[in-house]
Amino acid sequence: MSSRPTVKPLTFDGQTSWTVFKTQFDVVSSTNGWKDFVKASQLVASLRGSAAEVLQGIPADKLTDLTTIEKALESRFGDSHLTQCYRTELKPRRQKSGESLQELAPMWND
Repeated sequence: MSSRPTVKPLTFDGQTSWTVFKTQFDVVSSTNGWKDFVKASQLVASLRGSAAEVLQGIPADKLTDLTTIEKALESRFGDSHLTQCYRTELKPRRQKSGESLQELAPMWND
């Protein structure tokens, strides 16, 4: 009988990419053969700092629900909100008459 190696999950503090951490966490949980209940417990245990504070907004009876925890973390740390942030930043700025696109958006010239 061969035993499967146990891989320890990393910690997430909200300072690094949620998408990258989630990918790593999914690989570790798959390698370890965790079911959703165990995945939820391990995810909660891996949170630190501002990421752990997200748990305060989740009802106690949902702290073992993987989907609820992941949605809360995605909402707070995920990349999906960035598109709206970029739109908000760019919306008030309009191209002036005679202004080139390079002058309007110099950050895209690199």
